[in-house]
Amino acid sequence: MPFNTSSGNNDRLYNVYYNQNNEKNIVAIQDAVSDAFLNAKRFTLVEREKMNLITGEKKNQQGEDYIDGQTVEQSKSLGASYIVTGNVTEASFEEQNNSIGYGGLSISSRKAKISFNIKVIDVSTGEIMASEKFSSEAKGKNGFDNALNIIKPNIEKFIKDNFKITVSIASVEEKNATNEATKVLISGGTGIGLKPQMTLKVFEVAILTVDGRKIPRKKEVGQIVVEKVEDENFSICKVTSGGALIASKLEGGTNLKCEIIAE
Repeated sequence: MPFNTSSGNNDRLYNVYYNQNNEKNIVAIQDAVSDAFLNAKRFTLVEREKMNLITGEKKNQQGEDYIDGQTVEQSKSLGASYIVTGNVTEASFEEQNNSIGYGGLSISSRKAKISFNIKVIDVSTGEIMASEKFSSEAKGKNGFDNALNIIKPNIEKFIKDNFKITVSIASVEEKNATNEATKVLISGGTGIGLKPQMTLKVFEVAILTVDGRKIPRKKEVGQIVVEKVEDENFSICKVTSGGALIASKLEGGTNLKCEIIAE
């Protein structure tokens, strides 16, 4: 969704920012977040313009954290799984002339400050599933770009930490004499960035009802290591733990999932 703005605790710098009419700075922050999601190669983005039509003026009237139930429901109709909101509290770029010595000489100094937070709402539940604040400073004529570049790896880490790549075990490829799975085929390859030696956790998902809410619970059954990436869709993995349980679960028709825990 289009990012909002608020002055936070530093009205002076924020006012400088707005007086200079640098709205492109907010767009640059928003685009950096969008690019990070796209670069993760596991998302597609619903156009922000469509979200604008859905929300209208509601968000501005209710405050930056307001997401109503209708917005969530209409997001579902657009095929969205998550809503990403942002609030920029500072996006300033100041230039000051400082006098030195008695000759009236002056030097200019430039400094940029960026501060914003993002929140991710799970459309299926309407609840915030992740949030984080980002901030940085940088000096020089390219200060704003440099400050934003400092933040970009942190945005990527936020996405990686909160959106684990999940794939399924397609089949057992090899077993040992005691009927334990020793190699498995998984439904993930170069398309999701898998590489040899990556370690994945194998788990099954149980749905528990707690206080009237259905909550998924991951129960680990073993671990595997990528041995060979066949193509963009499949990889062969060596089972390093839980071979017996993996084999019995798959024979019983359980859909076992995997997610990366070490790269």
